[in-house]
Amino acid sequence: MKTATRTRILVGVAVAITAYVAFGPTDPQTVESVTSDEPTPRAHSSHPVEARGGARALHALFLIAHRVSDGASAGALFASHTWYSPPPPAPPPPPAPPMSAEQLAALQAPTAPPFPFAYMGSYAPDGSTPVVFLTQGDRVFDVHVGDTLDNTYTIDSFANGQLVVTYKPLKIQQQLSVGGSP
Repeated sequence: MKTATRTRILVGVAVAITAYVAFGPTDPQTVESVTSDEPTPRAHSSHPVEARGGARALHALFLIAHRVSDGASAGALFASHTWYSPPPPAPPPPPAPPMSAEQLAALQAPTAPPFPFAYMGSYAPDGSTPVVFLTQGDRVFDVHVGDTLDNTYTIDSFANGQLVVTYKPLKIQQQLSVGGSP
């Protein structure tokens, strides 16, 4: 192709593009801001990329360039997940049946405290009454049947591996298992 023909074709294409840009359709998404009430003459300026439908592409590139991601979404990319769901809670127990007057009286009746002494041993010399050794902390007591300890407990009997005592303030008997008979 000759240089003159090629130059005419390029000049013709340039004139066609310039005419399209100058007199072609405008972008419907273009918004012009108004700063005053007076009409101001504006020169029509349009970008060739926008005239060919590139506005959407520019908008998409803008969104990609200015996207914001939080650190939590990046951390959750490979987070472990489970399908476990806890079982439903157990149903509440049924209500207790109402107590009779005797049961209420038995619950409210005073009781003796636990026996504060521990059995250490016993000794029965040739046919005489046995001596029982009780301890409380670092103290050792040697008692016979009928004795009183700390004005609170009375020793009632000692037979068949049972020491029977009475808590004097409430007159309640308690038994202490001590093993074999004396």
